[in-house]
Amino acid sequence: MTVIANSSGTMFFGSNSRSVFKTGSALSAANAGSKGRDMGTPTVPTKKADGGGDIEKWGDDNKFPQNVREEAEKNTILPAVLERRAALWHAGGITYGEITGYDDAGNEIFQRTKDTAIDEFFRKTNILRYGYESFMDLSWFANSFPEFVKSRDGSQIVRLTSQEATFSRYSKANPTSGIFERLYINGNWDKSDSIDGLKSVSVLDPYDDPVAQILESGEDKFIYPISIPSPDKCAYQLASWNSVRRSGWLEVAQAIPEFKKQLFKNQLTIKYIVSVHSAYWVWKYKDWDEKSEDQRKLIIGDELETFDKVMAGTDGAGKSILTTTITLDSGETIAAFKVEAVDDKLQSGIYVEDSQEASSHILTAVGLAPVLMGITPGKSMGAGSGSDARVHFNNFISTSKFQQELVLEPLYTVRDVNGWNPNTVFRIQNPLIMTLDKGKQVQQETS
Repeated sequence: MTVIANSSGTMFFGSNSRSVFKTGSALSAANAGSKGRDMGTPTVPTKKADGGGDIEKWGDDNKFPQNVREEAEKNTILPAVLERRAALWHAGGITYGEITGYDDAGNEIFQRTKDTAIDEFFRKTNILRYGYESFMDLSWFANSFPEFVKSRDGSQIVRLTSQEATFSRYSKANPTSGIFERLYINGNWDKSDSIDGLKSVSVLDPYDDPVAQILESGEDKFIYPISIPSPDKCAYQLASWNSVRRSGWLEVAQAIPEFKKQLFKNQLTIKYIVSVHSAYWVWKYKDWDEKSEDQRKLIIGDELETFDKVMAGTDGAGKSILTTTITLDSGETIAAFKVEAVDDKLQSGIYVEDSQEASSHILTAVGLAPVLMGITPGKSMGAGSGSDARVHFNNFISTSKFQQELVLEPLYTVRDVNGWNPNTVFRIQNPLIMTLDKGKQVQQETS
């Protein structure tokens, strides 16, 4: 979606679906850190006259990703599901090769190749970490911020990493061009919105020849933003699973274990109610009427203790209770005492169905079939059949092409800047689970 600003700073949204990012030149080069590496010495950026030095807040309080993380960490399902989705996207990791032709069905024939320069870059940049961290940010927040680092002479890209999404904030859009030109990196946005002392990195426009932008710039670091598009969002895209937060289902899921914890903590657990007829005490203790109240309490306590010894614990299993009947002066026969078992709501699985429904909404919002988590939360605790797992896994992989291509996209910029073989393509190694009659259970497919 094109974002244009008039001279007064009012934003307009065009019908073009293209995102707008462009390299800024008004701010001096700054070296932002990468996941704990090369943080450098903080420098105070120069504020631009057009207000570009201010940040574009992520959420009303600029703590949207921090709030999401905090809420999600209270849930037993959501973080694991988001991590599993990222792991499935990442699959066997990133590889490279060439397209050597097409089969009879029109599918590309991918052939892995050997290139010393690419292997060295993959090793130095730790390509597995880059891929997995990018997929994690896409899974959680639908936004990821890959970062290029140039060589000292500016002729090569020597490193590709993924900046932490929760630390990243765009500068305010340039009111003249409507472009987000800088990205500020800060691990403490929850404490302050100030950019004083913060570093910023130039943001590339992926639609406007990022190779030329890098080679023509005097800066040494660049952000190549990638995101999963969402309707009516400009700077920061919104993950589709966020609906489970706004709908209240995440709160429901979190309230159930808290309620049960308090129930276990505070509930008085009673297994039996023993009703004793008053005539029993007169019948058993002939001088009952002459005993003091304290003596009677002591006798009743001893009787209850004896009953507990018989009924409680594993020693009580299989034992019988002998009840006594008493004939009153009127000739009526009554039971001296009777025992009633108390219905234990905890053992009956109170709120299990509600928990299962909340879990179902979370899994649906993330777009991951329960069988891919290995178990379905709830009373049944089912894991599904092998056929279900195979079908859902293959379906998930086959519909994840866009997310995988997003993470691979920056590598094509690296290829062209570094002068690698222009026929080189990058792929994710996706395992496809096959049926047993194929002679093997897992087939590796690079797509």
